[in-house]
Amino acid sequence: MSNFDDALKYLDYLCTFGIKAGLERITAMTDALGKPQNFYRTIHVTGTNGKGSVCAMLAEILRSTGLKVGLYTSPHLESYCERIKVDGVDISETDFAEEIFRVKATGVTGTHFEVLTAAAFDYFKRRGVDIAVIEVGLGGTWDSTNIITPEVSIITNVARDHENILGDLDGIARNKAGIIKPNVPCVTGTTGTALEIIREVAAEKNSPLYEINTLKLKAQSLKLNLRGDYQKFNAAIAIETARLLGVDDETIFAALKRVTWAGRFEIHDSLVIDGAHNSHGATALRTALDETFPHGRRAFVFGVLGDKNFSDMIKILFRTDDFVIVTEPPSERAASTETICALLAERKISCVAVKDNFAAVEKLFSTPADVKIIAGSLYLIGAVRQFAVRKFSLVT
Repeated sequence: MSNFDDALKYLDYLCTFGIKAGLERITAMTDALGKPQNFYRTIHVTGTNGKGSVCAMLAEILRSTGLKVGLYTSPHLESYCERIKVDGVDISETDFAEEIFRVKATGVTGTHFEVLTAAAFDYFKRRGVDIAVIEVGLGGTWDSTNIITPEVSIITNVARDHENILGDLDGIARNKAGIIKPNVPCVTGTTGTALEIIREVAAEKNSPLYEINTLKLKAQSLKLNLRGDYQKFNAAIAIETARLLGVDDETIFAALKRVTWAGRFEIHDSLVIDGAHNSHGATALRTALDETFPHGRRAFVFGVLGDKNFSDMIKILFRTDDFVIVTEPPSERAASTETICALLAERKISCVAVKDNFAAVEKLFSTPADVKIIAGSLYLIGAVRQFAVRKFSLVT
């Protein structure tokens, strides 16, 4: 039987090839597997932020109707198995390894994400799901998930992120609009010029467009299990989608009270853990912190990737009286502590560099503060989340 550690080594090896545009490899892989993505209904979700939360909400709503539901998301926080779920349960390590090596056995050499995507599609077929909620990895048009024909396409929002790959804001919008399929409804929370582009693409493809705006959002009286006011916006997108699928409001609202999504404004008393990894995420976190913890001193552990607009993130997220422990996420793409500390110093925000992630968390818990926050890259959140929660429970 295939070994989980061997599967991880194979995925690590594939990481060396980076990101490659095109759907030829994923198409060849899934063709060799019998086109598993065609054996169940799908919902396709892209966007700069919020797509993971929307996926989690929709999976819980659909499961509440009695359907067997697959969920494919990325990245993971602590284990690859988190990325592939059926009815809320992670794929087992044994099944994960088996699927990775089933894809490898096709003889098609693909990228890291292509292999994971083909493995997820095949697993959902083998488990006999009725419907799968599929999150895009990056962009839309050339993302390896974009070989499905969904029942609904979702574009949560469009903001500046991955500009080195996707281009300027117009380029990002057009890339994300690439998941819109002919005659398939699309739900979006996008605004501004990006919305104009999505409207244009939707019209070209005769795709009915459902726009979630602030006015519509205010009409929603929502009780959510997920924290942060911004989750109401994500919920509004999920609600519109579920209604298009024929789910009644009673089922929808009951399900939204049960949804969990680790690392997204996750609160443990006065400890907050949030994967705010770009400017849009930093805005959402700052707003949520100001609403939930308006008073008192804040201390942060903060680490971010070097290809993010961390200068803007710093301007958005931190108050002048905050104390920031700067660390480096466990990634070759991590922004250096020296670079982040220099930007914080320019804004006269007190900080200290602690490169080791766990030492940074230890420093956070020894720092006098009314609320303690671990924020930034999901790589950082995944590395320290369990350690931080355990440590916090011991010191409080």
